[in-house]
Amino acid sequence: MNRLSKCMPQGMLASVRLPSCLILALWLPLVAQAAGNTAQTPDSPAFEITSQPAAVMHNDPQWDRVFDALKAGESDAVQELSGEDRAILQAALALKSNQPSQALQLLNDAGVSDPLAALMVAEAHRREAVQAVRQAGEYAHGIEKQEQMLASADLSIGLGEADARLNAFMDKLDAANGLPLDILLTGPGIANVFMVDKARSRLFLFAMGEDGKLTRMADEYVVTGTRGGDKTAEGDGRTPNGVYRFVKKLQGKSLEARYGPVAFPIDYPNELDQLHKKNGHGIWMHGYPTDVQRRPPQDTRGCFSLPNSRLMAMAEHVKLGKSWVIVGENFRFGDDEKRQQLQQSVRDALASWQHDWMSLDSDAYLSHYHPKFRSGKRDLAAWKRYKKRVNAPKTFIKVEFENLSLIHDPNLWPEGEVVVAEFDQIYRSSNYADQGRKRLYMARSSDAAPWQILLEETVHQ
Repeated sequence: MNRLSKCMPQGMLASVRLPSCLILALWLPLVAQAAGNTAQTPDSPAFEITSQPAAVMHNDPQWDRVFDALKAGESDAVQELSGEDRAILQAALALKSNQPSQALQLLNDAGVSDPLAALMVAEAHRREAVQAVRQAGEYAHGIEKQEQMLASADLSIGLGEADARLNAFMDKLDAANGLPLDILLTGPGIANVFMVDKARSRLFLFAMGEDGKLTRMADEYVVTGTRGGDKTAEGDGRTPNGVYRFVKKLQGKSLEARYGPVAFPIDYPNELDQLHKKNGHGIWMHGYPTDVQRRPPQDTRGCFSLPNSRLMAMAEHVKLGKSWVIVGENFRFGDDEKRQQLQQSVRDALASWQHDWMSLDSDAYLSHYHPKFRSGKRDLAAWKRYKKRVNAPKTFIKVEFENLSLIHDPNLWPEGEVVVAEFDQIYRSSNYADQGRKRLYMARSSDAAPWQILLEETVHQ
């Protein structure tokens, strides 16, 4: 018995063995009444409550969590709901858990009478009717065709609104409304961004829409490492926090069946991880074993995992090297002012670095580098010696940046806040010219401190 069934009283119809013909007679008028009171359109989103067996929908931790919030009524998201809306959401959760009598009880107790509720009542009665006909056993002999019609009747088109309301409520409940703070700017180097929120057990996918605006493309339940916190060592059971990219695709003979139909490794450990002596390898986005339908939120050895059907849907969006991955906890959404401030502060820091580089003032140029700076095998001291030597004979330097992308790391590092900047760099000087893709990890210790370059690397495309 799941939490829903423990918290809500059971209805009576499922426990009474009524004659099948009477059940049909009781149910069919309800459908007609609901259809007459509910606006339905061909493109209404489907409320997928009959497409999966009850066992698949049962005991979903995500629905239990939402139901608990609705029942407690303490969050702002719940208090903003009317009594009718709250009952509709609870009834929708009951239907998702295949508890039709509980859905009826909730709607009846709240006195909900709007068209959406009427259609939900009809669907709940249909399910109870199916259960009761099957309980009748041999007594229902001779009406198998009618039973099949009853079981296959489709009311899902009209219930799309209930699903939409539930998703919108979950966004408000999780403070996941609006644009994410961490996607500051997506240039041509970024096809899309997968955001793995370990605290919410949710994977968000964002990409630029046809209108040129950042758009949420997906919101999925995701399973992460068995232990909380950031990964630091091989075998610690944690999913690493940071900013990554999908770099490979595994399937067929190169992938064990327990990882599902396909897997996508990320570039962990990256340069920032290595700077902090984090180790381990083999962090993938993968699926479930074929015989597994459900997994608890923390159940991998460090990877992040989706149900196989959802993994295949997400696989369509993966572009190796151009699909970025942000992993962290409790991502911030909807703070557009803070997002713009962050983006502008990094742009200003890059412009200042560019100006000082072209000024031929080596001291001013090198002041933009962090004390813990690394580039390949060079630390800050070696970098200063190298740059002063190569810049000394130059009479001019011209540097341009194009196709800039900026991703904010939601995790706090020992150096403070971190942003990853990637761009095409066009360099010309009196004795040398070069062009390539650069990636900078920039850090600042506080909002008032300047951004400094912690890591600088060439991106090999």
